[in-house]
Amino acid sequence: MTILLLAAMMAAGPVEIWTSPELKNSAHALEGEAQAIAGKTLGAASLWRRSKSGEAELHKTKTDLLVIEEGSATLVFGGAIKGARTTQPNEIRGSAIEGGESKKLGPGDIIRIPPNTPHQFVLEKGQSVAYFALKLAR
Repeated sequence: MTILLLAAMMAAGPVEIWTSPELKNSAHALEGEAQAIAGKTLGAASLWRRSKSGEAELHKTKTDLLVIEEGSATLVFGGAIKGARTTQPNEIRGSAIEGGESKKLGPGDIIRIPPNTPHQFVLEKGQSVAYFALKLAR
């Protein structure tokens, strides 16, 4: 968590601090959201809760720094995005990743996903994951 807070503080703008209890309370509050993927913006960062797999994605100019707060998921990364389409400038999404690597994630894991790296959270039925995300521009 310290690495992400330091990175967030290095960005332009005021100092922002999110305590562990605040993040856990926010993650629990997202459980009540009707969507299978719900998020909350925290200044330059965000907190997400997923109860289903997301689309495959790739950010051409941004690095993702993620900290798993609760639950578990499988991160699939690398390979190629199946059905790739541009959704906004420098952002690509698709249905799945072909030929990537998989890694199970759990609470406390910190992940850095560099620009131009396909990635996707895959969740089994009944599984959920809450994570803190910070996007760093190149």
